[in-house]
Amino acid sequence: MKKLFKGLLVAAMALTVTACGGNEKETTDTQASSGKEVKEIHVAVSPDYAPYESLDTDGNIVGFDPDMVALFPSYLNDDKTEYKFTWHQMSFENIVSQVQSGQMDLGVSGFTYDEDRKVEWSKPYTATAQVAVVNKDSDIKTVADLEGKVIAAQSGATGEDAAKSIKNAKVVSVSNVQEIFSALTSHQYDAVVVDLAVAQNYVKEQGFVMLEESLLDEKNYIIAKEGNEDMINLVNKALDQFLASDDYTQLCEKYGLKQLKE
Repeated sequence: MKKLFKGLLVAAMALTVTACGGNEKETTDTQASSGKEVKEIHVAVSPDYAPYESLDTDGNIVGFDPDMVALFPSYLNDDKTEYKFTWHQMSFENIVSQVQSGQMDLGVSGFTYDEDRKVEWSKPYTATAQVAVVNKDSDIKTVADLEGKVIAAQSGATGEDAAKSIKNAKVVSVSNVQEIFSALTSHQYDAVVVDLAVAQNYVKEQGFVMLEESLLDEKNYIIAKEGNEDMINLVNKALDQFLASDDYTQLCEKYGLKQLKE
């Protein structure tokens, strides 16, 4: 098997904190010392969704998505061009508008398909589902038990829609997933709805309980500005090689994500 690329996140990608607004940010082309053209691609992320993306103690973005994107240059670089993926941290609900306005080239943040988001969608790269998580002392044992309860979900995420599908539930939208689980611990909510891998991560790390039945089966995608087919075709070219590689299997196993072939 190929060895998994290590350390590429720090070496190949820079973390930039950006504010909303301003002029449209175009892909930056410069010259490398090798004489190749460097194409800088700006990527929006909300690093509060482990294991997809989160911040380590040094403030670096870590997780499945950054490890995946760190491999993209190895798939895309050629004799004339080098690709540099630069990360920009923001809240999840701002990513789509930043991509739509051209401020960001890509949104990579555990996105699941939503037809109301007017963006270009890549090929899917992992399978997932929206599931409910409760405290270990909760009386909620099944999805049916969620009826009429106070449910929290990340604002702008499909988990918010899944939560709203629960009969008579009072849905509270929160921008930061880490804050959602902190509030769940203090019993501010009866349950939270998140992606499967995120739920499994919190169950493993903090002892929550995940309900077995899913609320919505989904897949994960990368987004680009609507109409920017060149950008999404570039991403799909990288994804084709990633999905066929041993790195894909290794990263899914490392972070507990479901492969599409499963």
